[in-house]
Amino acid sequence: MKKKKLLLSMLALLMITVFNTNIHHASAPLSPYVMIVPSARTISSFPEGNRDFTVAVTTDYSGYDIWGYNIQLIYNTSLLQCIQVSNGNLITVSEDPSAQFNFTINNAIGEVSAAATFFYVPPSQPYTTSGPGTLASITFRVLSAGASTLILETETKLQGFNFTTNRVYDIVRALLQPDNIGHGAVTATIGDVNGDSTVNAADVAGMRDAYGSSAGPPPSPNWNSNCDFHGDSLIEVRDLFHLGKNYGKSW
Repeated sequence: MKKKKLLLSMLALLMITVFNTNIHHASAPLSPYVMIVPSARTISSFPEGNRDFTVAVTTDYSGYDIWGYNIQLIYNTSLLQCIQVSNGNLITVSEDPSAQFNFTINNAIGEVSAAATFFYVPPSQPYTTSGPGTLASITFRVLSAGASTLILETETKLQGFNFTTNRVYDIVRALLQPDNIGHGAVTATIGDVNGDSTVNAADVAGMRDAYGSSAGPPPSPNWNSNCDFHGDSLIEVRDLFHLGKNYGKSW
C-alpha cells in the first residue's frame, strides 16, 4: 500500500512538471488600444456544474470625438458558450438619445459581434463622446475544462468623427493596427479536491486516499466524489491526470 501511494505521488509530480513548463504571457497592446479585460483568467469547472464569467472590451482612448465601435470576437465552442452581450458606458442613450446598440451571438461557430453608434443623417453632425471606458461586456458559460483564446478579429474597430472633414474615421482598427488590439484567454481547470480554490499538495493527498474507489453501488469506503474529475464514478488515472495538469493553479 505504501508503494502504491508513493507511486501515485510521483506520477502526480511528473504531470505537474509536464503541464507547467510552457506558460505564455501576452504583451500589452499599444495605446490607443481596444482590449479585453481581464486579458487572462482561470475558471474552476467541475463536471456537473457550469460556471459563468464576464469580460469587458475596453479602450484607453481619451479623445472627445468617439462616435462608435464594432467588436468581432471569436472563441472555442468546445469550451465556451456566449450567453449575454451588454453595451458599455460610452455609446449609451443616457449619453445621448441617438445611441444605437446591437449584437449577434453565434455559438455554432464561436463568434460574437457587437456594435454601437450615435445615429445621424448627413450633412448634420453626430453626437460624440470621450473615453476611456468600456465598449461592451460579454458573458460566457464554461462547458468543459480546457483553454480558449478570446480573439478580437479584424472587424474590431473604434471610430471617431472628424468635425473638420465631416467624416467618420478609424481611431483603432484591428485590420490595420494589430499591435493596438489586446486579446484574451481563459483556462477552465479542475483538480481542487478540498474546495479551497487552489490545487496543491492537499489535493494530491485527497486523491491518493480515494484512488481506486468507485461510487458503487455500494460506494467504496474511501469514495470521494470531489476526486471524480472525469465524471465516470471511478477514481483512476484520468482523474489523477486532471489533478496533475492543474497543479499549482488558483482562482
